Amino acid sequence: MVCVQKMTTLAFSLHDGRVKKEEELTPLQKREAIKRVPGLIPYLSYIFHFQSILTGPLSFYTDYINLTNGTHIPTDAKGKTPDPTSSATTKLVKAFFFMLIIALVEPIFPVSMLDRTDLNPVAWVVLFWFCFMLQRVTYYFAWYFADGIYNLSGFGFSGFDENTGETKWELATNVFAWKVESAQSLKETLDAWNVGTMGWLRRIAFDRVPKKFRTLSTYVLSAWWHGIFMGYYLTFLGGAVMTLGGKGFRRSFRWRFLSSPSLKFFYDIVTFIGTK
Repeated sequence: MVCVQKMTTLAFSLHDGRVKKEEELTPLQKREAIKRVPGLIPYLSYIFHFQSILTGPLSFYTDYINLTNGTHIPTDAKGKTPDPTSSATTKLVKAFFFMLIIALVEPIFPVSMLDRTDLNPVAWVVLFWFCFMLQRVTYYFAWYFADGIYNLSGFGFSGFDENTGETKWELATNVFAWKVESAQSLKETLDAWNVGTMGWLRRIAFDRVPKKFRTLSTYVLSAWWHGIFMGYYLTFLGGAVMTLGGKGFRRSFRWRFLSSPSLKFFYDIVTFIGTK
């Protein structure tokens, strides 16, 4: 699945660099546009490089080539480059923390418990959401682990924090777990979940179709990318409806709750529960 993402983004980058006019491109498309067709070895290296071959996340060809050329990370006046050790260690610690949850907690609350008939409706709903959260933890583990590997290899530098001046290593980050768990809308959830795939969908679908078809076409492509099972299409088409509905709800009602902190807090609680 990640290989499909790499091949299609590379194809569109070549299209942007060789076919489209520069004034027709967005700033992001200009940065990732490619004018020369890669050779066989660079192409295979990009598709199958070890950092992402198992779980991803997607890296873009221009960023990967900058890594192999040694220009991905800038050097200061003394010739030093930002050190990824701290960022990588933090992400690997998070990964092992989530791995412990999987190993210790998930066996106590397996999904099969949802088949129990002796639970009252409230207890079943609580158990359902708890099991649902545990399923997300497996993704947190895999994605933080992959992100840490990326950083240890020197890939992932994304600039400096505007406030603190500290280095940021989020170019290969695929999830922001706290943002997912605390999101107050489906959009906020998706912005922090499977970030690489969201970037891929934006580049090859959302930014390239007429505005009125953007949301629907993006969800349809996501369903198709996942597979041919009907459940995928029901899920993602439902997600499109929820996204459009959420935008309309926020636009129509949010401003009514901004007049006081208490109303804003109430709105945040309702939208948080609704998102979950």
